[in-house]
Amino acid sequence: MLTGKLLLVIDGPAVLAHTPTLLSGLRSAGRFRVTVAATRSAEMFLPLLALSALSGAPAKAYSELTEDDLRQADVILLAPVSEHFLAELTSSDAWARLTDNGRRHVLVAPARLEAESDETMVPDGALLLSEDNAVLALGAMGAVAVASPEACVEAVCTALTPQDFAGQTVLLTAGPTIEDADPARFVSNRSTGRMGAALAKVAARRGAKVIFVHGPMSWPTPQAPTIRAIAVRSAEEMCNAVLAEVPKATIAILCAAVADYMPVAYSHEKIKKGTDATFALLLKRTPDILATVGALEKKPFLVGFAAETQNLTDNATAKLRKKNCDMLCANDITEPGCGFAVPTNRLTILFADGRREDLPLLAKEEVAARVLDIVKREISGQWTMDVSGL
Repeated sequence: MLTGKLLLVIDGPAVLAHTPTLLSGLRSAGRFRVTVAATRSAEMFLPLLALSALSGAPAKAYSELTEDDLRQADVILLAPVSEHFLAELTSSDAWARLTDNGRRHVLVAPARLEAESDETMVPDGALLLSEDNAVLALGAMGAVAVASPEACVEAVCTALTPQDFAGQTVLLTAGPTIEDADPARFVSNRSTGRMGAALAKVAARRGAKVIFVHGPMSWPTPQAPTIRAIAVRSAEEMCNAVLAEVPKATIAILCAAVADYMPVAYSHEKIKKGTDATFALLLKRTPDILATVGALEKKPFLVGFAAETQNLTDNATAKLRKKNCDMLCANDITEPGCGFAVPTNRLTILFADGRREDLPLLAKEEVAARVLDIVKREISGQWTMDVSGL
């Protein structure tokens, strides 16, 4: 789990709707020590005592920040801050003090009134967070646009994460596919997309560009400036999207639980219940996306997934070889904590040369980090591969 010391500077009435959610998200994302520094404007809406309770550490007035407070911070996040406060800060000597003359990570999320320009400029040495602006309603005070708490959390996590996947493009598939039988019914499976979303989030934090091809997930789609999400519904749509994007990828992690079968024919009218006690629906195979990518003459480093209920090693080894994977991550979905719609997973990882590694039961983001560590290790000799034609 990520650790680090964060100085959070907040300003203006937007703190009412933004700061509690942001602090909650930071608690969930890692073991961060967060010091909140509030301007006088922020204290009017959230007093220091409340901020201390929300952050778990003593909060203080922005005017009372010391050099020691700044020196101890691994990352400084200004979120939310008004345009007025930001303009005063960046036009004074305080900016160089805050950024340590460009040697400290500083992230800035301005809160703009709807009538204000969105052309916010910040000096060199700071990252402007504005690509995922959310509109916060502040009642009689109107509404402001500011980078969402979720986007701020991801920016903090990225700033504290070594960028060891920088320069890599990871193609990820996630979630189930849905194969429609009629306007009311479909064939699918229990996948939520949570494991794939964790892989996408962690890969983006580590500097990768992520192409995230996903079916209809019940887990939220990960949001980050370097994640490009492509929503599909059926196995055929997912296959087409993957084949269109795979030439850009240096790594492909196909984590989606693709439906193996689809109805032979789609009924444009709802299939009515008959008088018979049984009903037969004729099915046919869907495209085999993993095998299709594995058969490419110039395939990326290919990681497959296998959800099994019996003979885990034998079935997964057969899939690894048949689909021409470089490595395959298998789990027994009958084991408690390892199936669908749970926060944890336990993987057995098999390699094309016959090696095997077993991961313990871990939270899915930790599983994702371990899988990416192994991918990095396995392709360490390929980091300089020629991608000029991608």
